[in-house]
Amino acid sequence: SLTYRFAASAAVGLGAATGYTPLTPGASRRLVSGSLRYFVDRGALTDEGLLSLGWYGPHAATLQRYSGPASPYWASKAFVSLLAPPDHPLWTAPEEPAPVEEADRVLALTAPGLLVQATRADGIVRLHNHGSDHVRPHEGESAAEDDPHYGRHAYSTRTGPTAPENAADNHLSVEVNGRPSVRRRVHPLGAGEGEGWGWAASWHRPVYADGAPMVPGLRVESVTVARGPYELRVHRVVGAPAGARVTLTGWATGPEEPLASALHGLHGWEPEPETVRAPQGTAYVSWAELPRLSGPAGGTSLHVALAVLTGEPGGVREAEAVTEVVPGAEGVDVVWADDGARTRVLFDPVRVTHTAE
Repeated sequence: SLTYRFAASAAVGLGAATGYTPLTPGASRRLVSGSLRYFVDRGALTDEGLLSLGWYGPHAATLQRYSGPASPYWASKAFVSLLAPPDHPLWTAPEEPAPVEEADRVLALTAPGLLVQATRADGIVRLHNHGSDHVRPHEGESAAEDDPHYGRHAYSTRTGPTAPENAADNHLSVEVNGRPSVRRRVHPLGAGEGEGWGWAASWHRPVYADGAPMVPGLRVESVTVARGPYELRVHRVVGAPAGARVTLTGWATGPEEPLASALHGLHGWEPEPETVRAPQGTAYVSWAELPRLSGPAGGTSLHVALAVLTGEPGGVREAEAVTEVVPGAEGVDVVWADDGARTRVLFDPVRVTHTAE
């Protein structure tokens, strides 16, 4: 739950205290102390010195149904760092930069089906989700149990997720007879990385809240390729009935934030994205807006887009980032403008290659 806040640094602290970590003590302390400072400096504590139910301060839209007054105190897990004695290198070594403060990084985590993308210029870390869900192995898939904290295609250290009652960020929906779908059980299809780029892939069956919970034979195969600040998002929809439509959303940001969120259709989408509002906002902003693409589906269809979330001044020119898109029966080739490199995404089975010109 988001209201646990700096509990996320517990893994870093435990690794440092036990020695089971790839990080230096100085980098570990930078992450642990930086996480705690981030929330303390942004009003997470009430006037009574207690953690509020929310993120920076109180924010009901970010809470889970089970959240209660004591829920924020799961944040105390972060203090596992105090198992390290006073003379431990975690406390005595000079603090060092966090990994994202040193260089851009793309890291594919094959076992959990996750892809990490970090950009040094703006300090944003993005997590592309092709393996995490909130469906136990013995459970069926119900749209009523859709959880934005688990089912999104992507998360970041600066955005979302939007509240369940609002438009979903970073979500692909297959609309059948006007009914939008949600993503529940996620089936990983692989992940990998090369120098300066990486990919992860998964498939899921769209689930519906109204009428029949599923459409027989309908499935979505999704691939994310991360490179610099860009996210190439490739989706193949299989078994869609005639008249179905597909929508894809990007990152949710506040209108006054120093962030740019863009979604540029490359293939399978109608020409211009629209902007939709999330009036309940996110943990970061009181209300948000996000870009959305839409396009027709039916049978098997391919949908390719380029997403961007950046805090760099002036943003990036996502519409000029790709010079050529070549769709085919097996997948798609995308040629990048900066260096002429070619990314190839193929299905049956999923394979992703990235070659320099």
